[in-house]
Amino acid sequence: MRRHHGSENSTLTSLREGTTDSRAVESYYDDWAEAYDEALVEWQYQAPGDARDLLAPHLNDGARILDVGCGTGLMAQALNERGDFAVDGIDISAASLHVANRRGGYARLMHHDLQDIPLPVKDSAYDAAASVGVLTYIDDAEALLRDLCRCVRQGGAITFTQRSDLWDKRGFAETIARLERDGLWSRHHVTPPRQYLPGNADFAEEIKVIHTLCLVR
Repeated sequence: MRRHHGSENSTLTSLREGTTDSRAVESYYDDWAEAYDEALVEWQYQAPGDARDLLAPHLNDGARILDVGCGTGLMAQALNERGDFAVDGIDISAASLHVANRRGGYARLMHHDLQDIPLPVKDSAYDAAASVGVLTYIDDAEALLRDLCRCVRQGGAITFTQRSDLWDKRGFAETIARLERDGLWSRHHVTPPRQYLPGNADFAEEIKVIHTLCLVR
């Protein structure tokens, strides 16, 4: 497992820097899928639970939720600890989807490159969407977020994360404001930077995570 997250690994270096090369991301997470959950436990990864806690007050039992970049299924697991929801997952990594399917907790799983917009989802199909630890790898995050406003019904919630080191660099405050000015959503909550991977020496001090929740208009 060490080779998947050692600082000497050139692929991880590009991922840590925020690569938006879909093929690199797909290959990396396919290769890592079976060991991913173990590594995230070791690194004390809390983002799915934090995102769930931010989203949960806006969900009723039976809510339809799209887990955008679902990976091995940690977000669905967190959600299902809090309520009876219908969660669909979508991800670029087929191997990660295999692990997510084995874990359970999803009504449907879709294999799709999130940079290929629009997503294969009908308009207003969901009550909420969550994208945790994903937008680092999306070249045009605004396009994806705009499409999520299409996928989620009026009044529904969208929560997403972005790393603190990329928040200003990629203009996320401006993106949130632009979608608000365009009448697509209203900003409900943006957290201060929180711990992201406190058990990983490469991330613990320098890289934190910001959670955002917006309500679709």
